Amino acid sequence: MDLSPEEQAVEKLLDSEGLLHDMDKGHFHGKEDVFVVCCPDGRHFVRSIVNPFMEMYEKAHKIQFHPIPRHGGTLLLDECSPLILPGHTTDKDLICDIKFAVKNGYKAGCLINHFPCSMARDHNVRPLHIIDSLMHAKDRIKKKEGISDITVACFLQITDGERRRISHIRCSDFLSWRARYGDTIHGALEQMASSLR
Repeated sequence: MDLSPEEQAVEKLLDSEGLLHDMDKGHFHGKEDVFVVCCPDGRHFVRSIVNPFMEMYEKAHKIQFHPIPRHGGTLLLDECSPLILPGHTTDKDLICDIKFAVKNGYKAGCLINHFPCSMARDHNVRPLHIIDSLMHAKDRIKKKEGISDITVACFLQITDGERRRISHIRCSDFLSWRARYGDTIHGALEQMASSLR
C-alpha cells in the first residue's frame, strides 16, 4: 500500500517543523524491558519493528521487548475511536495487557502507529489523527489508567515502498505545536496534499 498524498503531507509538515526524530539504536539506552504497542500487520511488523529492536538488542545485549500487537495500534486507546465496535472492550483489553506487562517488570513503553494504516483508512481516520492518538494513548496510560511509574515514548513508523522510517515524536513538542496552530493545520495539509497528487 502506497502513502496517500495526505500521509505524505503530514510527514513533510512534521519533518519541516522538527517534530520527527529518527529512532537510533541507542534510543532505549538504559532501559532493559520495553513493551511495544503496535499493529501486527506483517508489512510493517517484522522489518520495521522487530528488526530495529533486535538491532538495539545486538548493540546493548540487554534490551528485552514485549510486543502487544493490535490491529489499529494506539487508535484503539481512544474511547471514541471508530475502530472499537459497539459492545466490544478492545481498548480495555489492550490496557489490561499493558498493565500485565508493567506488573511483570516492563518499565518503559513504546507506542508505534504507522503510515499507511489500512484500519485507519477503512474507518476514515485522517493521518494527523493517527499522530493525535499516540499522544492520547500516552496520556490515558499514564494519567487515566494511573500507570505513572513508567516512561512512554511515541513513534510513527512510515513505510513508503522500500523506504522505512521510525521516528520519535516528543509528546510535549507535538502538543504545543498542535495548540499553536489549531485547526489551521488542516488547511495547510490540504494544500500540501493537493500539490502531491
